[in-house]
Amino acid sequence: MLDFTAKSAKVVSLFTGCGGLDYGFQELGFQLCQAFDENKSAVDCYNSNHTNTAKVKSIDESFSFDLNPDIIIAGPPCQGFSTGGGYKENDSRNDLLLLTCNLITRHQPKLAVIENVAALTNRRNQDYLNAAVSTLERGGYFCSVGVYSAEQFGVAQRRKRTLIFARLGSNPFRDFSPRSSLKPTVANALSSLHQNIQGHSPAFPTAGSKHALIANRIGQGQKLCNVRGGSASIPTWEIPEYFGRTSKAEKEILRVVRSLRRRNRKRSFGDADPVSLGEIEGAISWVTEPQLVSLVSRGFMRIVGDLYDLRDTFNGKYRRLALEDVSPTVDTRFGDIQLFLHPTENRSLTVREAARLQGFPDTFAFPENSKDAFRLIGNAVPPPMSIQIAQACRDLMQ
Repeated sequence: MLDFTAKSAKVVSLFTGCGGLDYGFQELGFQLCQAFDENKSAVDCYNSNHTNTAKVKSIDESFSFDLNPDIIIAGPPCQGFSTGGGYKENDSRNDLLLLTCNLITRHQPKLAVIENVAALTNRRNQDYLNAAVSTLERGGYFCSVGVYSAEQFGVAQRRKRTLIFARLGSNPFRDFSPRSSLKPTVANALSSLHQNIQGHSPAFPTAGSKHALIANRIGQGQKLCNVRGGSASIPTWEIPEYFGRTSKAEKEILRVVRSLRRRNRKRSFGDADPVSLGEIEGAISWVTEPQLVSLVSRGFMRIVGDLYDLRDTFNGKYRRLALEDVSPTVDTRFGDIQLFLHPTENRSLTVREAARLQGFPDTFAFPENSKDAFRLIGNAVPPPMSIQIAQACRDLMQ
């Protein structure tokens, strides 16, 4: 047991971003004493929304702060660990996780919380996670590691994150257990959104443009996708307005190739491979090579050596949110219409809509530069999640 209260507990925040993780500690009355980030726009945004002041400062091995904190909270950059970042093993930002653990053991706070991507627990990143936990344990901490979904905290978003709780001493504690009686939905998150609110300036694509034509064919919960079947995937050959018309026979050829490229594997990596003319003929007796050449010439297929493959083999673009579901992960690209669509309008999401889906209150201001705003929102801890993290820290102090 620790002998201090939330009100008296001094908190230092590292890699603070716009302060999503700090938000919960501020709401619960902790003393947010110092906060640091290397990015000026993040610090400016933080200082516009928090009672304490963050500083722009490089966080490296020489980093230090001039007080003895009771709690350190940190969200070291995670792009190298994430699936979205492509598992960049040599990404220099990966070292910031271990740096954070070294800073914790050096300053010996009573509690520490580290937030990172869910993929930190994956096999490819296991060495980094093990090194981090071992550093904390050697420094005198008992650790708990868990992967949590934002939905568990009442956030209308399919976002998974790893949380490391570390408490000074050898006494064990139960794993963090989020609580929420809410069933979050996109509809609830975006309800009653006034047009004049900061960060909400809907931008529609030009009528008849690529974005407008494609968006018009994508329904709620659907995406533009050639490599997966099912009702959630709309392939390019079903959008003749932009990609061109295909006959019933050509659609069948494309669907068969979509299936064969995932079923008949040739390589030990990736999840699909080009297919041969013989493979296609084995599945469709009536197919002819001129039919395939025609599909290649019109951009539906491509030739890879002596094999055939689909064009546009991304897993999904123009993902339209569904009102009665949760949102995909709100990332730094959430305002790109080619990636995400508003649930009922043929446009991208606004900064305020992304903030709502992250659980930020409308009073939380973001930069007028939308690129900066989306980056800060996408990298943030959802405030409803940070409130429960702060509550867990308060419980660990009692």
